[in-house]
Amino acid sequence: MSQSPAPRHLGSSYIMETRIGAGAQGEVWRGRRTDARETLAFKVLRADLVENPDVVERFIKERSTLLRVRSPFVVAIRDVVIEGATFAIVMDYVNGGDLRDLLRTHGCLPPAQVASLGTRIAQGLSAVHQAGVIHRDIKPANVLLSSRPSRGGDPAETVAIGTAPGDGVPETVVPRLADFGVARICDTFSASHITGAIGTPLYMAPEILSMQAPTSAADIYSLGIMLYEVSCGTTPFVGEPAQLLSQHARRDAGRPVGVPDPLWELIASMTSKQPGMRPSIEDVAQRLDVMQSALAGLPAAPRLASPPQSTASLVPYDWDAPPSADPMAPPVTPSNPSATSATMAIVPEAPTLVSGQQYAPSPGQVPLSPGPAGTGGFAAPGMSAAPGVSSPSGPAFYGQPGAQYSAAAAVGPQSGARHRWRRRRWVAVAAVVTVLAVVGASATWWYFFSGQEIGNRWPAALPAGNGVQEDLRYSEVSEPVMSADRTTMAFKQGGDARLVDLTKSTTTPVWKGECYKVRPWVGGSMLCTTTSDESTVIGAAGKTSQAPFSKKSFYIGATPDLGIVSDDGETSDGGPMRGYDASGKEKWSASGQYKGGRVDNGFILTYEIKSRQFQVLSAQTGEVLVSEPGKQPDSEFDKRTRFPGGFNIGSGPEAFSRVTSSGATIYKANGSEAATVSGKFSEKHWWAASAPLDASSLKDAYSSLAKASSSTTPVIGPGGTVDVVVDTSACTAKVGSKKLELPEFSQSEGCHIRPIGLLSDGQVLVEVGEYSFSDSDPGNLVVAVSPDTGRVGWKVPGAYGGTVVPAKDQSDARLLVTQGPTYTFDLVVSSITSK
Repeated sequence: MSQSPAPRHLGSSYIMETRIGAGAQGEVWRGRRTDARETLAFKVLRADLVENPDVVERFIKERSTLLRVRSPFVVAIRDVVIEGATFAIVMDYVNGGDLRDLLRTHGCLPPAQVASLGTRIAQGLSAVHQAGVIHRDIKPANVLLSSRPSRGGDPAETVAIGTAPGDGVPETVVPRLADFGVARICDTFSASHITGAIGTPLYMAPEILSMQAPTSAADIYSLGIMLYEVSCGTTPFVGEPAQLLSQHARRDAGRPVGVPDPLWELIASMTSKQPGMRPSIEDVAQRLDVMQSALAGLPAAPRLASPPQSTASLVPYDWDAPPSADPMAPPVTPSNPSATSATMAIVPEAPTLVSGQQYAPSPGQVPLSPGPAGTGGFAAPGMSAAPGVSSPSGPAFYGQPGAQYSAAAAVGPQSGARHRWRRRRWVAVAAVVTVLAVVGASATWWYFFSGQEIGNRWPAALPAGNGVQEDLRYSEVSEPVMSADRTTMAFKQGGDARLVDLTKSTTTPVWKGECYKVRPWVGGSMLCTTTSDESTVIGAAGKTSQAPFSKKSFYIGATPDLGIVSDDGETSDGGPMRGYDASGKEKWSASGQYKGGRVDNGFILTYEIKSRQFQVLSAQTGEVLVSEPGKQPDSEFDKRTRFPGGFNIGSGPEAFSRVTSSGATIYKANGSEAATVSGKFSEKHWWAASAPLDASSLKDAYSSLAKASSSTTPVIGPGGTVDVVVDTSACTAKVGSKKLELPEFSQSEGCHIRPIGLLSDGQVLVEVGEYSFSDSDPGNLVVAVSPDTGRVGWKVPGAYGGTVVPAKDQSDARLLVTQGPTYTFDLVVSSITSK
């Protein structure tokens, strides 16, 4: 168990005695004034916030504003202290836990208690708004619970909490809204990093992702989501951040059974997609207050494990709606709400390189949606993106160990919204990136990692041919995930999770059921995880068994032979890493303090917290192959290096590498150093590996990359390297002096030509085009083109799925593409044929 730092003084007036928590914005301490015994809480901002001069200026300017917010239902800010490099907010100390803890204990609450609790929270939020502050992160964890009224307060401030009549003496609590000061000050920090988006996706109003300052209506939306959860035990929308943000903009919440009409009508109005259609916070408080007596005696609604089916909103959020001139202005009903359109950014599953390695965008770049092998990249604004299969290198979130999020395009059904959406989508993408980076205490350093082996996904495995034949089509799916050996795939379809066998000629699933999260496990099996973090292994044939690890373990990844997790540790700070075989037997254990990582090509890239080292381990044995000291990564996207710790394990099972400021070191599979390459490696381009690279080939790849221009992609195949040069101004590509005869496509939003790899017959696999929004628009195309003649050999509509999958007899590989731009899309498996 980690030890709290020693007590320390804060200025001349305070002593911070015990560190009691840490989050995305800093540490929380318990202490007191040096001349008094009253217990206080101290929020100490983290170092990188303090280093930002804009935050410092905002911190000083906001002091008077924050100090004047006073309500019995708000955690009062007593002082704002600046001492050298230490910036701290001094607050009331509240020792009764938070609303999240209460919901874990009681589940959902009876309607009268929901109204009583909501009345007080709304009154506290009203006081915050009256001071000119927008909270921007309303959620259960930011509602602290006190066991007694405020100093000199009325006993009526308390709320009686009991689960049912005869439950004994009810617990009495006072809800107190917290963290409005930190959100206010940190606006400046996030605004200087792409956008001002702050919040938690489960509770986030859709307009938070716009470039305009949000109004108080955003807090009303979040409070409505929270009241929904308190009423039935779940938020109205669940899933990955991309899906959540889409649903907030486009879907109306389903009504839970047992929520009475007055309460439901209020929640529905608070969660309107249009900010101007939501009630004021004063109206919310008044209506909830009246409901308390009217709803008395009604039982709590049934606790739900997942929300009811949502419906398409008749008035979805419009990204082109004009902003209010005053961020604190009261809501105004739009004159023609039915004329709005639903548009939402395509968000990345995980920032990745063409060959599967993660990296961060440089300024001016935006993420493309990767496929299952993480084969997406970054491109200049105007390049298109595609929905893809969930990546082995997707991120993990605290509280959802190892959870990944998929890249789903969430756009409105109206074809007229097409060009507006394209003009604005990159703004929203940037906002989403920031949102995911500041998702409160949720996003943590293992955001960099979390993945699994996916086997031989290389383009060179595709057979020679000059035609394409569609074999399998899975229609209207979302959240696809490829198994570790690529023989099976899971996705959501029609509200259920489904597992299909890609080696069969039928699309009938071998298993279907309810899952909150599906992740690859050993071989062709998958993990089905519920909202309570209970996991079940779904075998490749559909047989189920209990997962061999506890629900608090951190999922790391899987290979065809082993599934890998780490223990939660005594303080949820991680523990030993373990590898399990298909029978659930533990095959190895690596001692240390791990709670995240990425598995690829038989390697595990992770960070050992206690020794403060980046490590590459053998996924087969758990042996540490290479370790390098380094600072534990944080969750800020714009501060991410190209590779975690500089390591790249995406080049194949025979070698890996580490990038430094002066070059790259090549390692053999056993961890021994094989070579070094000097040079500066640009983040704007990378190679496209068509097959696994050994140490010698990997050295050559780095050498080619060091010499390549920013417009050149070295495409590396079994027989050598082809340099593809893309001219984005003319939207052409050539190899040497030979221009590639790529199909023409609309260039209204920029040029998208992405080399993917070399095929076994020497053709270059290229993705061109952009998303299709109508039947007349060809959209993305995957093209095989000869580098010698420039002629197209074959082409197929869609976006490259990032991997190849086995044929029925597993003798040849087949192409996987995604077709369709919306939240649900088609997955198509095709064979390469000879005409």
